[in-house]
Amino acid sequence: MLIVLNKHANNGKGFRKWKKSRPELEGKCLGHNYRLISDWNDLRQRLNWEVTRGEKVFVAAGGDGTVNFLLNQIMDFNEEERRQLVLGAIGLGSSNDFHKPFSKEKCVNGQVQFKLDYEHGHQHNVGQVDFEDADGQWQRKYFIINCSIGIIAQANCLFNSDEKAVKWLKSRWVLGTIWYVALKTIFSAQNIPAQLQIGEKNVKTEVTTLSIVINPHFSGNLCYDFDVSPQSPFFAIALCERMNTLERLNTIYSLARSKFRGLPKTRAWKAQRVEISPAFPTPLELDGEVYLARKINIRLLKGALRVCQ
Repeated sequence: MLIVLNKHANNGKGFRKWKKSRPELEGKCLGHNYRLISDWNDLRQRLNWEVTRGEKVFVAAGGDGTVNFLLNQIMDFNEEERRQLVLGAIGLGSSNDFHKPFSKEKCVNGQVQFKLDYEHGHQHNVGQVDFEDADGQWQRKYFIINCSIGIIAQANCLFNSDEKAVKWLKSRWVLGTIWYVALKTIFSAQNIPAQLQIGEKNVKTEVTTLSIVINPHFSGNLCYDFDVSPQSPFFAIALCERMNTLERLNTIYSLARSKFRGLPKTRAWKAQRVEISPAFPTPLELDGEVYLARKINIRLLKGALRVCQ
C-alpha cells in the first residue's frame, strides 16, 4: 500500500489530522505494511515505479482534491494496468464528499473517515471530461464524485481561493466557510447562457447550476434526492435554470434537507453522456477542482476503477 499524503489539505490542518490519527489507523486497519509519500515531486515517475514493482493499492490522504488528483494519475495508466489497481482514501480535507455518507465504523480520531479495505473493493463509476480550456487547448480529466458548472463551480473556485476572509474562516470553521462562499456566490453570480445535450435531449437555457452526479452528497451537508450510486448505469443530472437570488436561496435550503426534485425552475435526468456549450468560458468543477472551460463533453465510464470499501 502506498499512501499519498497532502500535507496542505484542509488549509494545513490535514497534516495535523494525519499525525493524530495515524496510531489509531495503524492499529485498526493499516498495520505497518505501507509506504508514505508527502513530497509530490516526480510523483508520476514514482507511481510508475511502484506499479512496475507490483504495488496495487494507492491511497489519497487528504481532501476531495487529493482523491481527484490521484484518480487522474491512476486513470492515465493503460487499461490493463489500471484494472489491477485499487484506490483508497483517508479523509483529511474540508468536506470529504468522497467518503459520504459517513460511517461510524470507518472513522478514527472521532472525525477522520477512511476507505482502506482493498480486499473487498468494488467497481466504481468514473466520469471522463474532455473540455476546451480558455487557451483553446483540449484537456482530458476525470471525476469520481460529481462535476458542475454554475454557482456550485464558482463557489468551489472561491473556496479554493486566497481571499483573506475565506482563508481565515476555513482554518476555524469549515461548514461556515462553505456557507459563506455559497451565499456570496448566490448573490453575485450570473446565470450562464448555454446549449446542453443530455443523452438525446437538447436543452437551450440559462444555467444557474448544472451538476453531473455520481455521489449525491456535496459541499458539507448538501445532498440531492437522487437514487444514484457509484455503480449506477447512469449519471444523475440536476439543472437549476434562470433563478433569481431568492430562488437560489430556497434551493440551497432545500438541498440542506436533501430535497431537490420538484423544486421550481429545476429539471432532472438520467444519462450517460452530457455535452455543455456555454456562451463564454466558465468555471468547470470536478470533485472540487476548478478549471476554465469553453466546451465540455462528459461521459460515464461504468465500473472503471476499483475502490476500497
